[in-house]
Amino acid sequence: MDLQHTSPGLRERKKLETRAALRRAAIQLSLEHGPSAVTVNEICTAANVSPRTFFNYFESKEEALFAWDQQLTRELVARLSRQPGTVPALAALRLAMLETLPSFGADANWAARTELLAAHPELNIKLADCIRRIEQSLCEELARRLGMPVDSIFPQLLSGAAMTALRAALLSWAPGSDHEVLQALVAEAFDLLAAGLPDPRSAPDRRC
Repeated sequence: MDLQHTSPGLRERKKLETRAALRRAAIQLSLEHGPSAVTVNEICTAANVSPRTFFNYFESKEEALFAWDQQLTRELVARLSRQPGTVPALAALRLAMLETLPSFGADANWAARTELLAAHPELNIKLADCIRRIEQSLCEELARRLGMPVDSIFPQLLSGAAMTALRAALLSWAPGSDHEVLQALVAEAFDLLAAGLPDPRSAPDRRC
């Protein structure tokens, strides 16, 4: 698959810049004062935007500290909904994830976020809740796509597997490397899911 993507237009670039500015402000203020002491108004003042603008991107100040927000979730679900109905669910989700990654990869706060999460492990509870809500949104769209009840095991399992694939790719990705590397890792993770997670020890020796 060609992993190249078109450059975003001016409006989309402005949105990416605003999201990035809010993230930088939220992370930096939280590192300086602790996340519980920082308010949304202080984040907005530092980023020079209004609180209304803040809530167009994030549901809470904690969400601004993480790598995936409500706008990215809406983008991912929208891209999934636009995949042709003839495309199998896993393949459709793979394509939607790869198409959304350019917006995700625009975040340049990885090192600071890692430092913040290490200093404030209580944030991991909020992070887990954020991931759960993304999985739920994916599950609902997959269930609609497949004509299944939302509590059916298949859409729940697939949405959970998709987020696990993304998490595994991120753990293997060096944030300072090119965005295309992250795309390739996510593609590899989904390919392994599609193959049924074969034991790598049984693969042919590629050195031969």
